[in-house]
Amino acid sequence: MKRQKMMAAADSKEQNLCKPLPSGTASRQWRSPCCPSFFLSIPRLAVLPLLLAILLLVSPLPGIGLRHDDARASGVPLLMPIKKKPPALDFLLEDLNGKVWQLADLKGKVVVINFWAISCPVCRVEMPTLEKLWRKFGKMDVQVLTIHVGHTEAEIRRFVEELDLKLPVLHDPSKKISRSWGVFNLPVTFVLDTEGKLAYIAFGGRNWLNPEIIRTIIALRPPL
Repeated sequence: MKRQKMMAAADSKEQNLCKPLPSGTASRQWRSPCCPSFFLSIPRLAVLPLLLAILLLVSPLPGIGLRHDDARASGVPLLMPIKKKPPALDFLLEDLNGKVWQLADLKGKVVVINFWAISCPVCRVEMPTLEKLWRKFGKMDVQVLTIHVGHTEAEIRRFVEELDLKLPVLHDPSKKISRSWGVFNLPVTFVLDTEGKLAYIAFGGRNWLNPEIIRTIIALRPPL
């Protein structure tokens, strides 16, 4: 009997939580009149990564595991446009050289952010083309960043030195940043416009010197 009363009280609380907000009510939090309780009180900026994570866990997205131009051969867009271009979540991370990067400081530039790991074979294959992309745009308003997910700094450094990579390699040892961005499969690359909004996403590996990719990135730059 006591257990039934507790369950009834919980059900009643759930129904109250899921009622739509009164018209005109100001709220900074995302609400749904018919959502389960774990979706309540989710900040708006967290909705995109959360939905992305669910998609990755429930069904493999096109492009996962593809290498270089295999994506084009499979009919997968090299860069998939992100509808409504939500603002990217800010982060603060240190690279292997000790430099601290804050995403908010890069507004005004097109930013390419690649999430990867040395344990991911596809990531290792595409990394040299990301290095060349970084060199190509080195003096332009385009910043290429890579964020390594997990592993120790020593392990990452061995791979970086082996390929003589000079592009910024940021380290997310706790995976906190990658999870907040909804990244659970690697590699995943985001392209941000000059306002810090998410413009494109690429699941899986790419040849980052592909002319179509280059044109898409250049088109995001402000007119001279």
